Amino acid sequence: MFVQLFFMGKLQVLLVSVLLLGGLASCKTQEVDPSVATTYAANIKDISDYATSKGLSGTSTSSGLFYAVTKASSSTIAANYGQELEFTYTLSVLSRSTSNTAVVTAKKVDSTYAVNPTFVPFIKGALKEGLQEGLLLMHEGNQFVLLMPSILAYGDVKSSDGLVEANSSVRFDVTLNRSRTEDQQMDEYIAASGLSLTQQTNTGLRFFLTTPNAAGDSVKTATSAGKVLTLKYVAKQLHAKTVVGFDSTSTGLNLYKDAAGFTEGLAKMRVGEKATFIFPSSLGYSTKGLVDKSTGFYKVSPYAPLRYDVEVVSAK
Repeated sequence: MFVQLFFMGKLQVLLVSVLLLGGLASCKTQEVDPSVATTYAANIKDISDYATSKGLSGTSTSSGLFYAVTKASSSTIAANYGQELEFTYTLSVLSRSTSNTAVVTAKKVDSTYAVNPTFVPFIKGALKEGLQEGLLLMHEGNQFVLLMPSILAYGDVKSSDGLVEANSSVRFDVTLNRSRTEDQQMDEYIAASGLSLTQQTNTGLRFFLTTPNAAGDSVKTATSAGKVLTLKYVAKQLHAKTVVGFDSTSTGLNLYKDAAGFTEGLAKMRVGEKATFIFPSSLGYSTKGLVDKSTGFYKVSPYAPLRYDVEVVSAK
């Protein structure tokens, strides 16, 4: 089973290695619709009885989320929107015994990322509401048990794999390994890739000239003279500890006008040269990301640093 942490929306399956599940409205306790109040109350009762039976000492929030710290951390680095989270988790479903209604048990249904972490672009409104709320309470190194009613998890629909029944309260066991800023993502990726930095600008662009050609016309000179550039490039999004490709073209016109980092890097090149540009989302697709109009999914998620491998073939 692949983790089903996300609301139905634009987050692309490829980029986060998960399946998308049906949407779930964000609710506070006082906002619960009367038609689901009975389910909510039953969920809260299940959570309370289960926590008591397991000796979990924790805190309940106004939304209905119960969280217990099972491993404290001295780190001051907290999970924040706009960063990339690295965490492990297991998912269990709470249910009350039919033979002894006083007993609430947890059945583990997803341990795909119990050891090897998942990497998630932390975008407000993308994750299941209870998981999102819980992660915002965590610092690097924390381990939490999160118990949440169905309105904060899978709602009134069964999960697509059928393992989580509709209106089920659930348990997430979560360890937050890292919460990486864009600069951290880029710097760690560059260090691992072995690229040799040519220049870093005050905008945040990292420019790597991989094949120089001192005899070629500069792009600035060529474009000023009205020449048409022929380019080749491959565009990738930094994700986890590697990159995920999202576009390649032989004309350079597809995304050229959309990514300021591409434009800035290209202006540093000459005809015949090859270079790599790595830059933050502020020079790319910012907080909006890049949506594939044919599918409605993100090709590039919000807050994503980008890598472009570019060749200036000719200018005529």
